[in-house]
Amino acid sequence: MIFIVGGTGTLGQTLVRMLREQGKPVRVLVRPGSVAKAEPLRALGAELIGGDMRDPASLEVGCRGAKVVISATSAGADRREESRRMAEFQGPINLLEAAKAAGVQHYIFTSTLFPKNPVGYRFCWAKLMAEEAIQKSGIPYTIFRPCGLYYEIVQRGEPIVEKFGFFPVVGMTPKRTQMLGMIDVARAYVNAIDNPEALNRTFELGGPQHLTFDEMVAIWSQVLGTKIPVLHLPVWLMNGIGALLKPIQPSAPGIMELLEFSYDEMSCDMRETSRILRLGKMQTLEQYCRDYYATKGK
Repeated sequence: MIFIVGGTGTLGQTLVRMLREQGKPVRVLVRPGSVAKAEPLRALGAELIGGDMRDPASLEVGCRGAKVVISATSAGADRREESRRMAEFQGPINLLEAAKAAGVQHYIFTSTLFPKNPVGYRFCWAKLMAEEAIQKSGIPYTIFRPCGLYYEIVQRGEPIVEKFGFFPVVGMTPKRTQMLGMIDVARAYVNAIDNPEALNRTFELGGPQHLTFDEMVAIWSQVLGTKIPVLHLPVWLMNGIGALLKPIQPSAPGIMELLEFSYDEMSCDMRETSRILRLGKMQTLEQYCRDYYATKGK
């Protein structure tokens, strides 16, 4: 049995589909507010259990009889301090303790690819502390540090472009990053299961291209057939907006921090990772855009 926490999220849903296609038994923790999102997973044959990362009892039930546990949680749009701490540190630690008590044989944790200087980002410390606790737990583990995802540019960027007529980029200096497709992130996770070389390892995950955000938007524009202008916004302006909005939108400062982080410089060497996790040829941004719009047009 593979128990997934965060299974109704973008990564989690892709993982459930891949694992079920291989005939592997999957159990998913479903919060009360995510019941509707979980129904397609039930249709795939996943076992659904109600609960929350705040509730050790539900995590105990989920881990019971599980061989592999996957923590694929994210704070999402709720960037309040307490929500981020739960999704990025305390929740995964609660799950780790339940997994250890249940005798789970493999704990897979979703961290993040860090930029060259992660010190200024508070949620990075939460991820790093969770990584350290996992490494010291005694449970065989695999930690993944994925870079940003193509869908964060395209799907999340579409409504902004439609409303304002441009794609905003945080920071005035062009920076390169190795975004990748969700399908390749999920393949890495799936191929780590029952893979001795993946145990007790931390893998950074990046895509096949090292591009600036201007270059990525140019590729997106080419596939779309419409020029998408890019507007660079200074960090001080974004942080100022976040501070002003905090009284009416507590998540605003955290969202601004996440945006600044997302547009920072990130890169990793994928040669050894690709060999161990059998990733082969990875999806490019152009391929992702073409697949997305081909599906969207149906």
